[in-house]
Amino acid sequence: MQQEHINISPSRHNRWYEQILLNPLFGHFWALTAIILGAQFISYQAWPQNENQSITLGLLGLCYVIAVYLGKNITKFAGGKALTYILATTLISVALVITLVLFMRLSYARTSLLAGVLILLATQTLALLINRRFRNLKLACIPTEGIEGIMPCSSRNLECRMLSTPDLGGTRYDGIIVDMDARLDDQWIRFISHCNIAGLPVFNARKVTESIHGKVNLATLQSTDLANLQPQPVYLATKRALDILMTLAAAPVLIVICLIVAILIKLDSPGPVIFVQHRIGKGNRVFRMYKFRSMRPQVTGDATPQFADKDAHRITRLGAFIRKFRIDELPQFFNILKGDMSLIGPRPEQPEFVDQFENQVPYYSYRHIIRPGITGWAQVNHGYATNTESTREKVEHDFYYIKHISPALDFLIIMRTLKTMATGFGAL
Repeated sequence: MQQEHINISPSRHNRWYEQILLNPLFGHFWALTAIILGAQFISYQAWPQNENQSITLGLLGLCYVIAVYLGKNITKFAGGKALTYILATTLISVALVITLVLFMRLSYARTSLLAGVLILLATQTLALLINRRFRNLKLACIPTEGIEGIMPCSSRNLECRMLSTPDLGGTRYDGIIVDMDARLDDQWIRFISHCNIAGLPVFNARKVTESIHGKVNLATLQSTDLANLQPQPVYLATKRALDILMTLAAAPVLIVICLIVAILIKLDSPGPVIFVQHRIGKGNRVFRMYKFRSMRPQVTGDATPQFADKDAHRITRLGAFIRKFRIDELPQFFNILKGDMSLIGPRPEQPEFVDQFENQVPYYSYRHIIRPGITGWAQVNHGYATNTESTREKVEHDFYYIKHISPALDFLIIMRTLKTMATGFGAL
């Protein structure tokens, strides 16, 4: 029996001129050329005339390489392509290079360095705008039972089209979305095989949705998936060492800030300065977590644990401020030194809530496989949890962090935390 012909169009941006114009190496070449030649000729209208100018051009090239490396790593995660973070990584790369210059006492030309940094920021911005304009994704979705519940939603930079028949209809797509856990008819299996052979990528629907929303869907999580939620012991050990070093390095500044806040709390309302609460940490162990008191003390006999919004009426004037900018969390740096917590990780919860969520949220206790953190992926994406449903969503973000834990993701969380502190996102 003759097999029915399946029409497969080439993937998008696969024509020769598209491959040239949108090729990353091509873009990096022109960006680096613009930075180096632009900095030199804007400043001096001539080729390098001395060693300082040549060294400066080399430093600008190093800045660009570091900025591209950092940007490439953070853009793998949800929200990492925001212009704010791309420019922040660029400035961080410049700061690292300047630190190297000061440490090695290198001579450089300040005028061309400043011009080069400005051009670097401009090229990074232009590259992001070009990607947003021309690199938006168009994906075809294979219709299966329940696919509507897990397929990603279309947005400005993503378009998902549900196929009705095993034919792309002459339309060029960036890839095919398939629910790998669903049962497929033979004609769809043959169609997917032809697409893959033709060079059209095939994506798992769950993974696409996970990468876009930055969370793991607990409704589709299976016990076999837990094998992918095992953090690397080497990085966890490195992370612990960095926690201690960064805490000790920041200690002089933290001590001064904490003393000022402690005095203000005593002047603002009666009660202790430090609020101590039992929380569940790594390995389901109970520890004492420290925070600056932001609420009026509870009435005796009314100590039942509640969600934060239920106690909002007890927040003091100063408490509202320190909660908004996360200043109330500063005493937890002592928990880091004790080994109870990390700078970055899932937020620790009260034992009573843990018992409740264990029965209501699947796999809840698995978030205790790593140390809890002062900040984390769930905090910068979701804010405070005020009920069981919002807690479930926070756990989905925690699972995403555990699954993708890495220096790049921690770096992105730190940048997003600084933004959260500046905007007061998620505060009550």
